[in-house]
This record gives sequence, structure tokens and C-alpha cells, in this order.
Amino acid sequence: MIRVPKVPGVPTVSDVLGVELPIIQAPMAGSQSSALAIAVSNAGGLGSQPCAMLGLDQIRAELKAITAATSKPYNVNFFVHKQPAPDPAREDAWLKLLAPYLAEQGIDPASIAFTSDCLRSHW
Repeated sequence: MIRVPKVPGVPTVSDVLGVELPIIQAPMAGSQSSALAIAVSNAGGLGSQPCAMLGLDQIRAELKAITAATSKPYNVNFFVHKQPAPDPAREDAWLKLLAPYLAEQGIDPASIAFTSDCLRSHW
């Protein structure tokens, strides 16, 4: 293991975040629940709960689960970028590019909706 010497007067990542290990778990929207954030926090890193694709009731439930299972620090992550305007030509180009991969997985491209809530409707 590589150890970085502590510089006097300069806080480490662990000091700043209040964790034992300088590990920040990547929040993976759409592919994880609070269980991963809980496990990472309890293991000494900074667990992360992705909330960008969750509704308000889901966010409350996930945060309640985290606070019930750990007293350690954790991160709550949201997307904060501007949603792009719908562009049918761009969306068609993406579907054509992804068509072989969608077919391989048995996904009908017509079932994919490009709306501001498109990801939320699929997860």
C-alpha cells in the first residue's frame, strides 16, 4: 500500500470527510441502492447514494435506510446539469448507432422514450 505522508497543518481527505479511509464510492445512478452506500460507509470509506433518478419518496426511503444502518458519513448525489432540449434527429442518430447493441439485448428501440423523465421511467 502506498502511504502519503501527512503534512503538518494540512488536513487529509479522511480528516475532511470524517472517514477512516480515503475512499469515495462512486454514486451510480440507476444501478445501486442504499445497501452499497451503507456497506462502504461501514467499511470506513465515504458511501454515496445516487438520488438523481429517484422520486422524493424514494429518496426519503433510501436516506432513512442509510441513517438506520450507519452513523458514519455518507454522500448524497444529484445531477445538476441543464436538461438538453429534445432533438429527434439526434435521438434517431443515437438509436441507429446503438441498434446492434439493443438488438443483442432484445431491446426494441421503439420502447425507448426520449423525454425529460425518460431515465426515471425505465428504472
